[in-house]
Amino acid sequence: MPDLLYEIGAEEIPAGYIAPALEQLAASAARELGEARLTHGAIRTAATPRRLTLHVAGVADRQPDAEEDALGPSVKAAFDAQGAPTKAALGFARAQGVEPAQLLRKMTPRGEYCYVRKRLQGRPAAEVLAEILPRITLAIGFPKSMVWLPERKPFARPVRSLLALLGDAVIPFTLFGVVSGRRTEGHPILSPGPIEIPRADLTAYREALRARCVIVDGVERKALIRREIESACAGLGRVPDDVFERLLDEVTNLVQYPSVTRCAFHAEFLDVPDMVTKAAMTEHQRYFPIEGPDGRLRAHFLVVSDRGPEQAGLIRHGNEKVLHARLSDAQFFDRKDRDLNLSGHIEGLRGVAFLKGLGSYYDKTQRLAALVDALAEALGADAGTAATARQAAALCKADLLTEIVGEFPALQGEISRVYAAREGHPEAVGTAIAEHYMPRAADGALPASPAGTLLSLAEKLDNMIGCFALGLLPSGSQDPYALRRQSQAALRIIERTGRRVALKPLLRRAQALLPKPHCDAPEAVDRLADFLRDRLFQTALDRGAPHDLARAALGAGHDDICDFLARLDALRGLSQDAGWPELVAAVERTGNISRGAPEGGAIDPALFAEPLERDLGERLARRGREIEDLETQGRYAEASRLYAQVFGPTLHEFFSKVFVNVDDAPVRANRLRLLREINRLYTARIADLSQIVTGTQSPPRDAGS
Repeated sequence: MPDLLYEIGAEEIPAGYIAPALEQLAASAARELGEARLTHGAIRTAATPRRLTLHVAGVADRQPDAEEDALGPSVKAAFDAQGAPTKAALGFARAQGVEPAQLLRKMTPRGEYCYVRKRLQGRPAAEVLAEILPRITLAIGFPKSMVWLPERKPFARPVRSLLALLGDAVIPFTLFGVVSGRRTEGHPILSPGPIEIPRADLTAYREALRARCVIVDGVERKALIRREIESACAGLGRVPDDVFERLLDEVTNLVQYPSVTRCAFHAEFLDVPDMVTKAAMTEHQRYFPIEGPDGRLRAHFLVVSDRGPEQAGLIRHGNEKVLHARLSDAQFFDRKDRDLNLSGHIEGLRGVAFLKGLGSYYDKTQRLAALVDALAEALGADAGTAATARQAAALCKADLLTEIVGEFPALQGEISRVYAAREGHPEAVGTAIAEHYMPRAADGALPASPAGTLLSLAEKLDNMIGCFALGLLPSGSQDPYALRRQSQAALRIIERTGRRVALKPLLRRAQALLPKPHCDAPEAVDRLADFLRDRLFQTALDRGAPHDLARAALGAGHDDICDFLARLDALRGLSQDAGWPELVAAVERTGNISRGAPEGGAIDPALFAEPLERDLGERLARRGREIEDLETQGRYAEASRLYAQVFGPTLHEFFSKVFVNVDDAPVRANRLRLLREINRLYTARIADLSQIVTGTQSPPRDAGS
């Protein structure tokens, strides 16, 4: 069976587009080949900035013949009472090329329907692939695409060639105005010109491109760049870990024939903060900085270029000139910022708007300072930590007015650590400012310092309640204020503290600090609490919790996040116990039957008319406090097992022998109150087990339920 080789040759595709495009290309190819009934072997992809390549081993020569059922109208609609075909049957038969008498019948979940069994003649693979390859090409989604008129067919960059081979034969089609063939292109500078590929042999294809200065395999390019960087660093130090892998992934898809050149810059620029120098190298130029064993930057950097080593001198000269200009600017901005320290920028924040309706960034820092006090009390932070967090809150937005952040926005927060130290603030203040934006990604590192934890959480709560008070809620895939990420971060921070804190009072405190009228916007806190509940549910699922256990734990409340997670963890363990079905049945049945219990009123033992209900009442009075004590201590698994032991067998016997909904109204109400209190003993503190889906059916309810 022949192999398939398909290459989309284009102008420079952005590096960040390539990996997702290859994933989509492989997935679409597998799906389309499967739907087309073309068996095949392994699917491989490769790419350079100027091509996306797909190789499929062992594609079947042609489709097998197959049968397909074309479903038509229901039998009731197709034939009248006398069995004669209706217009619906006649029209369907005509469309399928058969006589009405040839219509077959079969039962479906919706009833009996007419159908026609059609035999599909298999077609040659090349003919099918000529239809598939354009579809999988157009199925690739890019963050931004160009559109070809008049066809309006999108792709990331202009397509210049289409190589499409099945074995040694060209698969003929036209797309983007380009006719498919067997040609690809060599390196546009080092070895320009077309390359004829005789057959769909992946190894031969790779070697043909390598001979023309193109390494098509991204894994191979990455390994080559890594080796050359390590070699170029010899005797100087190493590339910092925080930039190495990130830049390596990016530059791998920026070049086709990588070469690493070691360059240098003037030592005078080493007085610029290292993070600024790194940003100048990495944010725009993708240079690799080098640091020594002491962790300080060296006056050297590495450039990965798409040229041969014989051009190293020219590459070195040009890139050193570019970096000199950028570092000169950075040095100028840094010196200018030293003339006015962070504290000097605070008043300027009054003129920088935060969100319309929520005042300026100065107003925000005042809210943060007040909010960290409330958080310090809730989280049990000491007075020193609270004072540090307040001081950091006052300064945390000041770097927005610095020249460095204006030039390098990614340094927001981080540069304040350096400037705060220069200004004489305690190290903990600078650390808290740097950490208050953390985590910077959904799964990023959390703030490590106590003051940074307070300030980071205050930042998230203020952002979230402010947006909810303004009605700026996420919708579908739209979340312009990153509220989902910030809510997830807030939940992670609270969980990491391990403190049992009530969330709603903190949200109300955060809202009270907002300017009028948003400080008392109706339902803002409740809507945000519900939003956080949904985030917490998703967190539980992401960690492998079954959905019914997560819902059950949420049913007993989620205001205390650490408590919710502890209860969920207990449920996951309990669900593996042999006694789990009995516990679920006890809680579920008492909940179901007591929903109609009158609110208020105490259980009256004098109204107990049956020994079993008297026994339940005594168990509730005698052992209920013991269960509550375990719940209060957070010993939820022990409390659950004790609950099942105390009430399970007796409840089962009670429901089998005692009629709850008797005619005697006082006795009926008393029994319902008893069952309600037994139920609430568990559901109010641990979980609502009516949410549980089990394979074991609960025993039948008594006739009065």
